[in-house]
Amino acid sequence: MDIDYELSQQLQGHQSHVRCLALLGDGTLISGGLDAKVIIWKAGATGSYTLHKTLGHHSETVYTVAASQSTPGAFYSGSKDKLAVRLDEEGNPAMQFEGHEGPVSCIVERGAQVITGAWDGKARVFEVSSGELRHTLDAGAHAVTVAVLPTGEVVTGSQDRSLRVFRGAECITKIDEAHGDIIRSISVASTHLVSASNDQSLKMWSFDGIEMHCISGHQSFVYNVTHSQDNQMVLSSSDDCTVKLWSLENTQCKQSIMHAGTVWQAVTLPTGDFITACGDMIIRIWTCNPEKMAPAEERQTQKEMAEQHSLQAAAKGSSSTAMESAADISQMPSAIGKKNGEIRCFKDGGTVFAFSWNEGARIWDKIGEVVGQKEEKKNYTGDHVFPAGEYDFVFDVDMGPSLGMRQLPFNREQNPMEVAESFCSREQIHKSNVEQIRQFIIQNTGGGGGAPAAQAPAAQPPSKPAAPESSMFPIMTTVAFKDGKFEPLQKKILEFNEQVDASLKLDPTELLHLNEAITKLKSGILSKEFRDCEKEIIHVRLKQWPGDKLFPVLDLWRLFLVHPQSADFFKGTDRGTSFISDACQFLNGDINGPVGLCSARYLANLFLYQTNKYAIFDKKAYVLKNIEPALRSTNKNTRLATVTVLLNFAIVLHESSIPPKKWDGETAEEITRLALAFIAGAGADDAASLNTAFLAIGSLLPRDRQNGSDICRTCKAQGLIAKLEAQQATVGAAVVQEIKKLMA
Repeated sequence: MDIDYELSQQLQGHQSHVRCLALLGDGTLISGGLDAKVIIWKAGATGSYTLHKTLGHHSETVYTVAASQSTPGAFYSGSKDKLAVRLDEEGNPAMQFEGHEGPVSCIVERGAQVITGAWDGKARVFEVSSGELRHTLDAGAHAVTVAVLPTGEVVTGSQDRSLRVFRGAECITKIDEAHGDIIRSISVASTHLVSASNDQSLKMWSFDGIEMHCISGHQSFVYNVTHSQDNQMVLSSSDDCTVKLWSLENTQCKQSIMHAGTVWQAVTLPTGDFITACGDMIIRIWTCNPEKMAPAEERQTQKEMAEQHSLQAAAKGSSSTAMESAADISQMPSAIGKKNGEIRCFKDGGTVFAFSWNEGARIWDKIGEVVGQKEEKKNYTGDHVFPAGEYDFVFDVDMGPSLGMRQLPFNREQNPMEVAESFCSREQIHKSNVEQIRQFIIQNTGGGGGAPAAQAPAAQPPSKPAAPESSMFPIMTTVAFKDGKFEPLQKKILEFNEQVDASLKLDPTELLHLNEAITKLKSGILSKEFRDCEKEIIHVRLKQWPGDKLFPVLDLWRLFLVHPQSADFFKGTDRGTSFISDACQFLNGDINGPVGLCSARYLANLFLYQTNKYAIFDKKAYVLKNIEPALRSTNKNTRLATVTVLLNFAIVLHESSIPPKKWDGETAEEITRLALAFIAGAGADDAASLNTAFLAIGSLLPRDRQNGSDICRTCKAQGLIAKLEAQQATVGAAVVQEIKKLMA
């Protein structure tokens, strides 16, 4: 029977996260960390490691170290300082490789050449002996990871989610959307390669680009993957604080080992043992040889530290919360975990215990008792956004090599969204990061607060504008078209499937997948995930149909946006550009018909989830230009959907100003111009659309008052108040009074 891996030794020498490891041919271990140090560890006669030398040749975080295959004992290091350095066996710098415009994130040696990957989106091929640059390879986007295939060709992965294979300087193979998020690591064996991604999965690929397996089970980003020395397993390291061992025979998880911090990397030893680098500043060696295991007391202490870290997350803030949400332990035998390693609480009498799902054995493994111990407050020194004081949490947020670690203070009663927005403001990073930071807060606090924004003063910058003098404006909840008639839609798609060309027709298997997807949407259960094949049929295969057959397809697109998994299409560097562009083209191609209506509603529904919302807001100028003709559609429902897009833009324009940012007057004026033009030409059947247009203008006025009142003057010049009063029976007295108050 296989023996589980247990702790063998713990190495302490770094003063911050241990980010990377490399094992040299003579058994020497190299580590690098956020403290900008590289440490050489030597193995003694018993196999135990001791600190040999600490190197300080880098000025910033060390993100990668790699062994030299050509010169025993030599190695490489790469850093946020944009340098890759070759060092001899004693750690003396022997060659420096320059030219990258971003932090060096990966290094691999290939014969007489060394290949570096960096956050500038490039991989560079240098001559080891001279440092001469041979090739610059375009790997797509940030955080480039590199590996070398048995053929000598270079494979890269990056933030653009593609895998690319280069022969010399030429890209000979590109796999688009290889993952759903940034590709962090690639490990190559003799018959295949395995990639790891922020989408929480591993994927196994043949050398001709065929996806062989998708391996899931982590609960957060997977930062690194490596093969065991015998190529029977792969080891994955994750932000969920585990290293997992996966069998390549059946892709099942053989063991999951918890740590008390993020696991950044693992390297394997010829003995079958392996080593992990952890965010708690400790390097650990793991073994399945009982003779090499650490004393029982040390192993137990390590487990308790890791379990306590896990229990704090499982407790979700307090014992009372855990007690209320935990199911009775009698339900545990029938409860099935969604992923290997999922943590769930069950109540046994008056005590709540945390369990981890063991996918291989199909059982819940007990972690320990959830004790509602109140966490100590943590001190934060303060900055221009977050006041100094005591906080429930002070997170170290990894902003990537270009920015490094940043502190994020948070109290449980605060609103995670508002704190995330404040953090983005302080760091001067794009609003598209808000949702990811919000999720980070929720995952690391067990749900965060959710209190109204006004109850979160700690996250508010001192310069926050005074609250608007209106009890109605700005409107802060976007409007969407969520209702759908699934049976007629499904019937129409099946009807059209019989009418399209044979090359476009869905086969029986594809129809089965389509029906399953529609059933999931119809059920309204948002926890049900869509398979890749289902998403491909809806968004790729059906899109190829001719224009006169597209309206039920686009209606299905609209309804898919109600599901949170729709955000998968609007992540990454592309951020769903093709879908937004298609919707605008379909809208303008059939302004008065059903395709145009469905397209306008699709654009309105993009504002439902944060990721999708900021994707369309990023393209606001393009979308506003393209929806203008539809405001004059002969179809009143299309007019309503298009004006709803204006309202949603106005809402997000205001939302993006908390915490305060520069007022986007140009966009606000364009929304106002379109809304006023619609109001001027509205017909007798436009009651709902008129109300929506007035709400859009009303939502712009509070910040307009703080920024010169240009919109107010424009509205007055075009007689908005008189038009409002004339429509009071339609829009309501409250709307009229609140807008008049803001325009006073």
